[in-house]
Amino acid sequence: MPDALSDAPLPTAVRVHLAHAVVQRIADDAAVDLLHLKGPALLPGLRPPGRKSSDVDVLVRPAHYARLEEALARRGWEAHTHLQTGSAFAHAANWWHSDWGYADLHARWPGAMVSPEDTFDALAEHAFDHDIAHVPCRVPGKVAQVLVLLLHAARTTGSTDARYVWDTQTLEEQAAVTALAQRLQAQVGLASALGDLDSYRDDPSYALWRYYAEGGSRIDEWRARYAAAGGRAERWQVVRSALTVNPDHLHTTLGRAPTTAELRRAQLTRVTTLLGDVRRAVTLRWRARRGSTR
Repeated sequence: MPDALSDAPLPTAVRVHLAHAVVQRIADDAAVDLLHLKGPALLPGLRPPGRKSSDVDVLVRPAHYARLEEALARRGWEAHTHLQTGSAFAHAANWWHSDWGYADLHARWPGAMVSPEDTFDALAEHAFDHDIAHVPCRVPGKVAQVLVLLLHAARTTGSTDARYVWDTQTLEEQAAVTALAQRLQAQVGLASALGDLDSYRDDPSYALWRYYAEGGSRIDEWRARYAAAGGRAERWQVVRSALTVNPDHLHTTLGRAPTTAELRRAQLTRVTTLLGDVRRAVTLRWRARRGSTR
């Protein structure tokens, strides 16, 4: 007779702790530098009471990123999204393991405008070992942890975490966080987290941070992403992404790899939906302008 306890799912908090430890062991074996972020990697007092994590977040030294992906794949992990398809910031890939759940592998942290390598070095400058499931895991120092949380909260519509973590810091600690944001050229993201985004209305990324703070339509998102793109190649990538179905997201929705027919149907739906959104946006703008001239 099977043991009922052995078949019982692990509590989420236990699984997340163990998953952090597993990812660290894999990174150690592959000689990969990484920093554990959020969840059980945080210092006490930086999360609102009752807040829990459901997955693993790690920032990987960019030069080691491919090596960690290869190591994870050899140990039964599967990529559900890739860097270019995971988010507007193309900053992380989402990996899955049937035992350990999800892990987000970050090559950069959204909001930091310096190079990914410089971002990693800055966040790792005061890093220390923190035991998670009895495995030493490298985590950023307190100032970097606070900034990471604030930049994450700025991308979460309706989040109250930013106010909590900011208000629990001393004036000296707040000044240190602000200085680190300046070093990483992350002032716009920090301002968005703290409710001061309008101070950066002329910044190309203003509309994108506003979209994350306040929400909006898909057209609002694509227009914001286009405005924030750094050059012609990045803008063309935004246009392509808007017009092309994301196979990674479709895979996640279906729970399996989509067939060719399913990709074609999803592509047709995406283009039809986008054209409808554009038509509605143009109509609303035309009506607004017409009303203002009366």
